[in-house]
Amino acid sequence: MSSIAGTASQRAFRLGPLWPTDTKSIVGSVLLAVCFSINMQITERLDTLTGVALAPLTGAPIANWLGFMFINMWFPIAVIYFGMTGALIVANFNPVLAVLTATHPLAWSFFFLNMCWSVPNTLVFRSVLARGEELSSSRFISMCAVGQFIASVGFSVLMLIVFPGAQWWAYIIIPLWNFIMVIPGGVIGYWFFNSVRRSGVLE
Repeated sequence: MSSIAGTASQRAFRLGPLWPTDTKSIVGSVLLAVCFSINMQITERLDTLTGVALAPLTGAPIANWLGFMFINMWFPIAVIYFGMTGALIVANFNPVLAVLTATHPLAWSFFFLNMCWSVPNTLVFRSVLARGEELSSSRFISMCAVGQFIASVGFSVLMLIVFPGAQWWAYIIIPLWNFIMVIPGGVIGYWFFNSVRRSGVLE
């Protein structure tokens, strides 16, 4: 059985361009985007309820912890197999639905937040896999954490702009909560990545 690094890097980086335009890559990216969006239609509403429940304490009716968790399940597959094309399609498909269905108070910002994760992590995963390095669970999670950190900082900035009257500590605790979700999300994402790799469905 080939290693994770060998299989993933050959498909995503050694044999394919950073910006694949073939039909398989585009269709695969769209299918991942649809699956991610179905997931988010549920989690974004739960995040909204969490934010409303915590609003008396934080002063801001906002939370996005589940979104920040499950992004680590779907986005790594997109960036590993379909490069920057997959990163942008998966990152920008769901925000359109989120805005149209009003699933979250900051749905309009998901275009920006999703790309804060997907764009830099496309380069991170590409650089590691192109060297033929094995993807252990700890390495996978640490790589996911790069984009997670950037997106969490972006979330904090958005909170300052949209909810300037919140408790001062909310601008730290809520983004930190989002960032920490890379751990359970990364565990799920690593399991999902290995399942997809073994199935060969995207090869």
